[in-house]
Amino acid sequence: MNMQQLAANAGRVGQVIISDEFFVYSTGRPAAALAVGGNSSVNIQIQADADFLIEKMTANADAAGATQTESSRLLPNVSVLLTNTGSGRQLMNLQFPLTGLFGSGELPMILPRQYLLPASSTMQIQLVSFEAAVTPFITLNFIGRKLYWGPAGG
Repeated sequence: MNMQQLAANAGRVGQVIISDEFFVYSTGRPAAALAVGGNSSVNIQIQADADFLIEKMTANADAAGATQTESSRLLPNVSVLLTNTGSGRQLMNLQFPLTGLFGSGELPMILPRQYLLPASSTMQIQLVSFEAAVTPFITLNFIGRKLYWGPAGG
């Protein structure tokens, strides 16, 4: 998608300025673990200064801060549902396995097409645990760039 199409889809008029710097919106490490069989919802508020173009997503999980090695890395049995609350649009038709959508810290999910979240919008994240015994702490990261809008023809 070129920048003119992006501007039209966002309902914007003017010149788009794409930041040269990457930016990350993160859920941060939660205060409590996702309980066995439990569910959790968290929102990410997009800052008012710029739209955000998601390019990649990663997830990491730990069990009460336990040390992990490559062979003992926790791959949580958790599903996720993403909703752009500004449009009310769910980004999938049903909850999807977390590891299938977010990848891991070493292998991020690179989106097939960048996804635009307007400034001041909210991404709602719903998590459901199917774990039998582990209560994971899950952090989700949205990696991309900020888009600023200048005057038309400028």
